[in-house]
Amino acid sequence: MSFEIRPLSDALGAEIVGLDVSRPLDDATFARVHRAHLDHLVLVFRGQRLTPQQHIDFSKRFGPLDAHPSQGGAHLAGFPDILVVSTKRENGKDVGVRNAGPTWHSDLAYRDRPALGSMLYALELPDSGGDTGFANMAMAYDALPRRLKDAAGEKRALFSSTRNTSLHALHPVFRTHPETGRKSIFVNPQLTAGIDGMDAPSSSSLLAEIYAHCRQPEFVYWHKWRPGDLTFWDNRCVLHIADHTRLDDPAYIRHMHRTTIAGDVPF
Repeated sequence: MSFEIRPLSDALGAEIVGLDVSRPLDDATFARVHRAHLDHLVLVFRGQRLTPQQHIDFSKRFGPLDAHPSQGGAHLAGFPDILVVSTKRENGKDVGVRNAGPTWHSDLAYRDRPALGSMLYALELPDSGGDTGFANMAMAYDALPRRLKDAAGEKRALFSSTRNTSLHALHPVFRTHPETGRKSIFVNPQLTAGIDGMDAPSSSSLLAEIYAHCRQPEFVYWHKWRPGDLTFWDNRCVLHIADHTRLDDPAYIRHMHRTTIAGDVPF
């Protein structure tokens, strides 16, 4: 199967052109997609027409799936591996996770084994808004001032779920990618509670400097969704955020399905 890889920004991201992922991929094609994911960190497959099972099957090529632990009621009926991310309401109730990813984060960072990656499939979209920002934390680490690298050193940070406080874990501030060996910044504003072994003011001050560095435009790609887009990002070295500035607008409909590929213990 032939396809083209088109970079989307200098920081990260590439569009995979000419590949229908609803069909099983041969090993050579999958190997090239996998390599592109490691190289570009975020892959966009536009114009896909996927059933829930096809979405799951493609996701499983990258590893076993990890159902979201704290949103049991937001899973697609009959498909526990698919999390519904949606602003829709039925009978006065949200049909999925309404305000997903309002600040920079990586998925399931509060678990002992955070997610390897996530695949988000766009079904319905608003006429404006709802973009997703992705930030390259390997590039951000490489450019991080030596003073901040030394201050964090080999320290670990406490990560905690904002929706279920019983879910928490300790991980390195800077983690090493298990496949590429590159170091990246792993702490994030949404799920990091603080740096282990530091007093709260010192921890907050250091994290604030790191986050300000990470948000610089040269590390970020903003994806403008189209219906049928399937986007796959590497949670081990990418932070993401959703633009929900129109969340309270009744006309703002953003309806998506997400799968999550299980990861390993950060080091």
